[in-house]
Amino acid sequence: MTFQAAFARLLTDPREIALFYGAPAGFAEKHALDAGQMAALQALDEKRLRWAADGLGLKRFLRMESYYPATLALLRRHGALAAVERSFILAYRPIKSERWSRSLRDALWFAELVERLVDEGALEIAYLADVLRCEHAEFLLWSDAAFGESANEFKTRNASRPFLTREEVLDAAVRVGPHVALRAFSCDVLPLVQALARSAEPPAPRPAPTLIAFGRVPGDERVQKARVGRRMETFLARADGRRTTREILAEILDPRLGHAEREAMEQGCCQVLLQLRGLHFVTSEAGARRPDLPEASRRSAA
Repeated sequence: MTFQAAFARLLTDPREIALFYGAPAGFAEKHALDAGQMAALQALDEKRLRWAADGLGLKRFLRMESYYPATLALLRRHGALAAVERSFILAYRPIKSERWSRSLRDALWFAELVERLVDEGALEIAYLADVLRCEHAEFLLWSDAAFGESANEFKTRNASRPFLTREEVLDAAVRVGPHVALRAFSCDVLPLVQALARSAEPPAPRPAPTLIAFGRVPGDERVQKARVGRRMETFLARADGRRTTREILAEILDPRLGHAEREAMEQGCCQVLLQLRGLHFVTSEAGARRPDLPEASRRSAA
């Protein structure tokens, strides 16, 4: 290891500073430094070195505010921010990544750390897991260019058939985009995240299981959201572009439903699908059919 690399470790890893001042011979051996190099490092003022290292660590950690503003705001409100910062700096050294920039990779590590601390019971803050899950879903979608390409593709596909009737929706094969993610929450987390992100007084959410679909905005890095119900979650899990809306509904609706109830559920499903199509979360292809479905089954499903 070079002298510059050893110096960088002192600035970025608190354990290296502890080793350097607690066992200098061990530090020199670990980093293969000669006597002259060690003398140069030991000539540095300890207080200034620690101050510089602390400043770099804090600056690195606070970059998370760009990606998880509501999560950091909630940690700050509960006096837990400093403890999480210390855990983050100790756990994750700023090494190079082939895929991610350092700040994006740190954002992934931050989410991993907070999730682990919540699971271990070290962070007992109401709705922290929900807030983190919401912001992390957004982060994953806007940080990957492939999701932007997928959103653009779905917008182009939908533009070729901008208006669909109810019957056309029922007869079309629906496909969910890879730029869409569905997440479950213990409350309606969106008002809470929005208030925390703008440093406003957050509302007191009521526990209520909520499903939210996140999707990349075409031609933009933003992410839009839509609340969906359990039945739509089940539908979307089957919407692979190989089955029509009618066929999927035939699979998931109770066969004992009366005609009026089935009609109402079909109508509700079509309305939600049109809304999701307007957001370019889904696309639909007319006349598509699952290749392994016999013709008789297709007619009976319709």
